[in-house]
Amino acid sequence: MKKILFAATAALLMMSCQQPASNVSTEQGIRLAYVRIDSMQSQYLYFQELVTELQAEEEEIVTELQRRQHSLQENIALYQQEAPKMTPRQREANEADLMRVQQQYMAIEQGAQQKLAQKQSDLTVQLRKDMDKAIEVLKNELNLDFILLYEEGGQIIYANNNYDITEQMVTLLNENREVPAEDVEETVSDTSAAE
Repeated sequence: MKKILFAATAALLMMSCQQPASNVSTEQGIRLAYVRIDSMQSQYLYFQELVTELQAEEEEIVTELQRRQHSLQENIALYQQEAPKMTPRQREANEADLMRVQQQYMAIEQGAQQKLAQKQSDLTVQLRKDMDKAIEVLKNELNLDFILLYEEGGQIIYANNNYDITEQMVTLLNENREVPAEDVEETVSDTSAAE
């Protein structure tokens, strides 16, 4: 409920602001801007590299799991064909082996899912760390009180394009990956001066 109230308040404040993003202050002194999360993610090159790596790893895992599952199914089919010819002791031993292989498969599948979930979490954490650094610079450079995340279908139902600093955020994020950390503030000053 607090999130909805905050989002509604932020949206009302955003709609009441009339000045461009380079000077986003109202007469009441509230200065805010927003970043389009979908645009930022699609334009932030390092994030895209990490997403591509994650997708490639996911494809490898899926291929390996499919191979193992196919092998298990073949072994089960073979057992079902041969079971009538086996002694009860042989059937019991084969069933135990199949059960062990199936449990191994399930453990590998669960481990792979956990690994992918952890990688996705790490990707989110990395994006957040990078954003936090850029936010620190942008909030000081643009003298902002609030920087909101905007996404289609999110809690903010309208955002004036004059307060969109996505391009500045993406530029800063991409430059931060190319420039040592101590040069980041100089780069933002140069970027802001150019605009």
